[in-house]
Amino acid sequence: MQGEGEVAGTGLETTMDVTLQFGLIKDKTIDWPRIEDDEFIMVAGSARPLIDAFRLAHVELIEWLETDYGFDRWEAYQVVSQVVEATVANIVDPQYTVVAKFPKRYLPPTE
Repeated sequence: MQGEGEVAGTGLETTMDVTLQFGLIKDKTIDWPRIEDDEFIMVAGSARPLIDAFRLAHVELIEWLETDYGFDRWEAYQVVSQVVEATVANIVDPQYTVVAKFPKRYLPPTE
């Protein structure tokens, strides 16, 4: 357990058994890790200064909305500015990390 930002550089550490599922899409290039759970699609961007990590995560998220969900660039930019939650995930390493989280309830219906 740790607060957002990993302020002290450590958290309450413990062991656990987890199951992770990774998807590999051949011949598709992305710049930053894309993450998905039941509630959000997310992008993690890392850089210094913090504003660059924030920008990288959001730009990649906008591109994801365009390529995979059919959003127009300006439409994606607008909706991201209204509904995305940004989490500062790390500020103790040489690179800062920001996670841009887009709620799935705003995605277009799947066919």
